[in-house]
Amino acid sequence: MQLLPLLAWALLPGCGAVTGPCTVWGYLGDSLSVTCTYRRGWEKLPKFWCIPMTEIVYTCAWDIVITSESQPEVVQGRFSIRDNRAHRTFTVTVDGLSKEDEGTFRCGVRTGAFSFDESADVKVIVLPAAVTPTSQDWEQTAGGGFTPSVTGTRGPDAPQGTRGTFRYFPVLAGLQLLALLAMIAAVLWVSVRGR
Repeated sequence: MQLLPLLAWALLPGCGAVTGPCTVWGYLGDSLSVTCTYRRGWEKLPKFWCIPMTEIVYTCAWDIVITSESQPEVVQGRFSIRDNRAHRTFTVTVDGLSKEDEGTFRCGVRTGAFSFDESADVKVIVLPAAVTPTSQDWEQTAGGGFTPSVTGTRGPDAPQGTRGTFRYFPVLAGLQLLALLAMIAAVLWVSVRGR
């Protein structure tokens, strides 16, 4: 029965010392900003945005942009990172989004040469360029006003901003965790009852 609490602890989201959004999206050619948080005491440590090595080995293949104690704000080509030490947050901005910017990245804190980095995975989705509404995208109402046309190029379910988080992920992750815990409890109950 000691296995169940251990599994529950290992599967709970948000237990890390660095947190960030699970998923963000932006439009081709636009800018995208991702803000991650870290714990007290790490204000002067380097913060990074990197490409992960693998999903099993929780480290970076290479850093895209990284701060230092003396440089809390760094620009590296289209990428910039700004460490707000007073609020213990850092923001990575990608300008001129391209399809190559899509995928899973890590925002994190370099905690030392002989210890693991603390980081959070962030999935970036790049959508086709945002459409600027034209007069053809609006319909005149009976009262003389205008409303968006349903035949426009962006549907009502399309993300309305240039960035954001996938708001249903925590709910789905919680439901999956509950289902997994229920299955484990059922297996344990059957094995104990069968003795």
